[in-house]
Amino acid sequence: MRVSVMEMVLLDWTRMGRSFCVAGALFQDTHYRLVRPLLAKNRQAPVRNVGWPAYLLERHVRWEIFELIGAEPADPQAPHSEDVWVQALRPRNRLASREQRRAILEATAPKPEESLFGAPLLTTRFAAYLPPGTGRRSLATVIVPAEEISFSFSRREGAPEPDIRVMLPVPPMGERLLIVKDHHLLRRAEESSGDPVRQIATLNTAVMQMGERVAVRLGLSRPFQSDARQPAMCWLMADGFFSLHDPQP
Repeated sequence: MRVSVMEMVLLDWTRMGRSFCVAGALFQDTHYRLVRPLLAKNRQAPVRNVGWPAYLLERHVRWEIFELIGAEPADPQAPHSEDVWVQALRPRNRLASREQRRAILEATAPKPEESLFGAPLLTTRFAAYLPPGTGRRSLATVIVPAEEISFSFSRREGAPEPDIRVMLPVPPMGERLLIVKDHHLLRRAEESSGDPVRQIATLNTAVMQMGERVAVRLGLSRPFQSDARQPAMCWLMADGFFSLHDPQP
């Protein structure tokens, strides 16, 4: 009997402190399904915010295909319905084709009548969030004109590095200011200069070079308290930026 291999196209590669959160797409039953693979050895952790160690992802790139070893469904913790426990990620030494990349981005964009995450986002002055336990998914793609995307930075007291943020339109709320978690784009900026002003210029230039329409990957954080006086919330973040015409790692 042939055993089916569960293969994932690595789509989101985002920073989580000194580790990384990853998410990818499986092609099952004629459509793409998003998953967040989590290391099974951490299943007893009180919260699922333990990322992948950096050394496990060295020399790999986005759009690479991995086999999910020992995959098991995880109890859903809305809005994070994509969680899957795995023993390991095994690289298959090949990349998704350009056509597959575009198909994944288009398939993960909700229909116009659908809410991005299965429940209306709540807002602060600039940000957006969902309360834990609400929504049906934590990952989505929006298509944004490149000219409507603008990066900036701010400094928090005691933080070693500036926070990189992006202003972009999020339907149906309009413009939101989101923290940027896209590891590849941030690394590109950091390699260009140690000056945050120059890094912002690099980010804005990089997005404009992606073409007129940019596929922006949005994600919701694990429950997090941005203010100790308020309950923990799942905050909206910018996880990835891709040319819709020619999605690159």
